[in-house]
Amino acid sequence: MPFVVTASREAVGVAADTYYEVLGVAPSATREEIRAAYRKLSRKVHPDAGGTDALFRQIQLAYETLSDPDRRAAYDRHLAAGGGERAAGDPYL
Repeated sequence: MPFVVTASREAVGVAADTYYEVLGVAPSATREEIRAAYRKLSRKVHPDAGGTDALFRQIQLAYETLSDPDRRAAYDRHLAAGGGERAAGDPYL
C-alpha cells in the first residue's frame, strides 16, 4: 500500500487529538513516513509561507516526539493509558 500524505486537521485549522493526526499519519507509520509528512506540512504551514507560528510549532513538536523512538514509545504508552490529547506541559520534551 503506497504511503500518501494527507493534510492534517491541524493544517486546515481544526484541532487534532494526537500527534499522529497533527502530521496526518497512522500510528503504525515508519520514521520515513513521519519525516515525509512533516516536511510536506512544514513547507505548507511555515510562517514564511503564510502559516502561523503556533501551528508550525505544533507540527515541529509532533515530529520531534514521533521521530525519536524513546519519546514515541513514551507517547504511545500515554495514549494507551487513556491520555488522549497532548498535555499542556508536554512531557515528551
